[in-house]
Amino acid sequence: MKVFVSIFTLLVLNNTLFSQENNSSSNDSIITWSKTYKLEWQDYTGKMNPDIFAYAVTSYKIDIIPENVKVDAQDNILNYQDLTVLANFYKNHSWAISTDVDLLNHERLHFDIAELFAKKIRTRFSELKAAKEKRFSVYWDEYSILWKACRQLQKQYDLETNHGEKKAENDQWIAKINEEL
Repeated sequence: MKVFVSIFTLLVLNNTLFSQENNSSSNDSIITWSKTYKLEWQDYTGKMNPDIFAYAVTSYKIDIIPENVKVDAQDNILNYQDLTVLANFYKNHSWAISTDVDLLNHERLHFDIAELFAKKIRTRFSELKAAKEKRFSVYWDEYSILWKACRQLQKQYDLETNHGEKKAENDQWIAKINEEL
């Protein structure tokens, strides 16, 4: 069996957190996670990075929407009720040199894990909104905690599946994450 090495790229949000690309019909380089669409190899349109030893790189980010959130001098988000998050896949930063279906399934699950944590963040944001919490720092702290947990789970996934090489373990992870989604 070939050794598959996958690296997922967690794009770090910029300093303001709320200034990110928005997925819209005019931006075909971003795919927002959906129950009805699974990534395909043709979605991996980025250039291979020769400095990274991998058969594939999946680039995603958990974006906070809307991008025009305003925070006042007292740390209050003026339109806090509009906050949500989306798991977005970045086609131009994702690439593959293999078309192996098992590797594709492994890479898809990295994106599914991102959606799992986007869902957890949305749930937490809903709880904060219900409590009429407006402080940016509270939302940022919750986001940061769950983002860190997402990165840790991604690393655990790669470790336990040997980057997808262990097919049985990878299939178990797929079942587990799909159940949670």
